[in-house]
Amino acid sequence: MGVHKNFHPGRSPFRKYDISGYQAVLESRWKEYGPVVKETIGRNTTVRLFDPDDVQTVYKHEGVWPKIIPILESSMKYRESRDMSPGLGNINGEEWSTMRKAIQSIMLRPQEVAKFLPVVNEVADDVIEEIEHMKDTEGNIVNFNDTMGRWNMETAGMICFDKRLGALKEGPDSHSQRMIQANYDIFDLSTKMMFTPPWKHITYSRLSKRHFEAEDYFYRNSQHLVNTTVSHIKSRIEKGELKEGQFHFVSHLLSNTNLNFKDLSITVLTLFADGLNATVPTFLLALYCLAKNPQIQEKAFKELQQNTSEGITVDCLQKMSYLKACFKESYRFYPLNLDTKRVLNHDIAVEGYQIPAGTVIEICSFVQQMSSQYFDNPTEFQPDRWIRGSRHFKNHHPFILIPFSHGPRMCIGRRIAEQDMYVMMAKLLKKYKVATPMEDLGLKYQIIQTLDRPVTFTFEKRR
Repeated sequence: MGVHKNFHPGRSPFRKYDISGYQAVLESRWKEYGPVVKETIGRNTTVRLFDPDDVQTVYKHEGVWPKIIPILESSMKYRESRDMSPGLGNINGEEWSTMRKAIQSIMLRPQEVAKFLPVVNEVADDVIEEIEHMKDTEGNIVNFNDTMGRWNMETAGMICFDKRLGALKEGPDSHSQRMIQANYDIFDLSTKMMFTPPWKHITYSRLSKRHFEAEDYFYRNSQHLVNTTVSHIKSRIEKGELKEGQFHFVSHLLSNTNLNFKDLSITVLTLFADGLNATVPTFLLALYCLAKNPQIQEKAFKELQQNTSEGITVDCLQKMSYLKACFKESYRFYPLNLDTKRVLNHDIAVEGYQIPAGTVIEICSFVQQMSSQYFDNPTEFQPDRWIRGSRHFKNHHPFILIPFSHGPRMCIGRRIAEQDMYVMMAKLLKKYKVATPMEDLGLKYQIIQTLDRPVTFTFEKRR
């Protein structure tokens, strides 16, 4: 098969790279060995697939209960130690299927997700107000990452707990900021632990201790919000005071599913947490792309002018084809999910090689997202390439750009995340012309990728 590398113990297979540059590691494997790479490190063997045709083959054969490898093994161990539910992303088989069916209606049905639109609008409006207070005399906000972290936390607080957390008003030493930092530390430390050799016991133990402390801070505080919300719901039901639409997310899980309390808790906690490490960097990178391409930003603004005169409604969101194309193009420029993993229960053949059942397969088609083989002028930020009817439109390979994965195990929070991002971006572009003084913003690997530094934006009010 492609290549079989058995690395000498004590020698890092990534010795030429910093851990944060894992994207470069995967790209180097593809360039050196081709579309199929078998790699054994210690006792773990992985087959990496880089060609979108081969990726399509894997998804075609994954079945109705796709088996995955947990993204955060360290967090799975933490949850086991604290007697928590492992959560949807850490289970497989019938157990996964039962849990997925219980929660997918409220998270994936457009009409259910749309019920959160009023609170999403409310928080986005408050962010705009905060931007006005935060800008310096030249319109700059340094480290806009933190602002967007607090936006996401405040929005998630309303969706999950029907509660304003006050995150937007809090400063750098606040509880909300410590929660955001704890979430960041969970991913940072998990990445370091993943790449720590097994013989470095002391280093691993120190990292693990800090990781558990970060998990404790984030999840103990979040669990308190879950407990309080459930208590409020039950109390209001007993008194006949629960109004329609109140505590919609948790009420749905309590009344329309058979989830036990642990599974219900981890479902809510996961939705509350995941936006910080996925939605926030995705949004910032899309905003950065628009800030660096003012003509494209202006085209998105004109689309918003035509469709949002009465505010941002479900109907408006359906008409924002160009804004959505801007996000899609930013996914191509800045891939966050590098290595989706699957384990098939039967043999498959790709590129003339047999991959036995039970093999861990890494899907890495992101390496083709800047390839002239698949995209015309790939280094140009060109949202029109995704707009049907545009002269730049082309039917691209359906498995070359799959930021939310595909099939039964597609990201279950996708629709909620997209609604949050579209609304926030629409509010920003209607109010401001956005620019940035920064050049060459990069990514670093922390289980998934994130921005490699704080980003500064300049907000100029539209006249």
